[in-house]
Amino acid sequence: MDQTASVKNLEQWIEELDQFNQTPGNGTTRPVFTAEDMAARSYVHKLMESVGLEVKEDNAGNLFGVLPGEDPSLEPVWTGSHIDTVPNGGKYDGIAGVFAGIEALRMIKESGAPHKRSLSANVYSGEEMSRFGVCCIGSRAIAGRLHLEDLKSHSDPSGTSLYQALKDVGYDPDSFDEEFPCKTPVYASLELHIEQNDVLEKSNYPVGAVTGICAPTNMVVEVFGVQSHAGGTSMTARRDAYMAAAEISLLLERLALESDSMYITGTVGEMTLEPNAANVIPGHATFSVDIRSVTIEDKDALLEKFYSGIKEIEERRKVKVTTDMMNHDKAVICDEHIVELVRKGSADLGIPTMDIVSGPYHDSLMLGDITKVGITKVGMLFVPSKDGISHNKAEWTSIEDIAKGTDILANTLLKLANEA
Repeated sequence: MDQTASVKNLEQWIEELDQFNQTPGNGTTRPVFTAEDMAARSYVHKLMESVGLEVKEDNAGNLFGVLPGEDPSLEPVWTGSHIDTVPNGGKYDGIAGVFAGIEALRMIKESGAPHKRSLSANVYSGEEMSRFGVCCIGSRAIAGRLHLEDLKSHSDPSGTSLYQALKDVGYDPDSFDEEFPCKTPVYASLELHIEQNDVLEKSNYPVGAVTGICAPTNMVVEVFGVQSHAGGTSMTARRDAYMAAAEISLLLERLALESDSMYITGTVGEMTLEPNAANVIPGHATFSVDIRSVTIEDKDALLEKFYSGIKEIEERRKVKVTTDMMNHDKAVICDEHIVELVRKGSADLGIPTMDIVSGPYHDSLMLGDITKVGITKVGMLFVPSKDGISHNKAEWTSIEDIAKGTDILANTLLKLANEA
């Protein structure tokens, strides 16, 4: 293929999309199915059409920019990412992969390169769990892991359910179970994303070939103690919900540090106390737990020890602890054939690359259920994040690095699209 990625296009599209933002000047805030998100999706829809793609949409809010292949009976090849953000986040997370996918398909179309399979540059809705407490809404629906009853059970802080939010912006959630139980057959999927870590930057590599994607296990833990006076209750008489919660949090950290997993993390990112007063011993603590690993077996081993440790803390501190599992997703080991194509595509273009594991989850985590190449069926390639910063207004990735990644993406997609 004689085309190369346009730095001008990528930079312009990323900057223009950032106008759809609830917090200009203080990072990028674009929660899924808000006015800003819908305006951003309209922008991408028009952009897809302007580069010659056929645009489709489903009732989970996913957008598909399709470049038809010579044989429409063959399963397509997908790429793409998401455009929603965390509060006060950056303008590259997800967005870089969306525009790299569109640019890659523009390059293939304008080169006139033949391809048997159709190619699709996608926008998956609601990858971030910030608004409704569930991640990867669009790709989870495509994979058959989200149903009508789930839409009604997930709500945002204002009380608006995911079901109602979809309805409010013009989708038809009542048809959800008819549309999504049948998994769409896809030949292969390859997603470009910013790394969100500093491994590539520190190693001086402009591209990483992702070998595995860690999956999240999310739960809500509640500790019920006894609310009492901070001065009137002796240290030995206390049934302090917060101190028990703190000990459970430190237990999680210790278990993650002691694990022999290739990659595992444990995080407590959100906690509320009741009554949350300076001179009152908390009687109730509620906090989030996020565990990620590149294998389900490593997570299960950590969870077994975590539950055992919680029981010991519960008995010793005379508190009651409940755990509510929100999701327990299975990690994905990327398809070796796709990983090798990324490595070879990088070498052919003279771009150094290294193998890397993805600690963050991505939409590709869900798409392994519906693709057909190899065993685990998906691939990703990373471009560096400056100082490893992401989910932060300081997030920054060089447009030149995104363009290098896009060149590799385009050539790899083309090879996949011509496989039998």
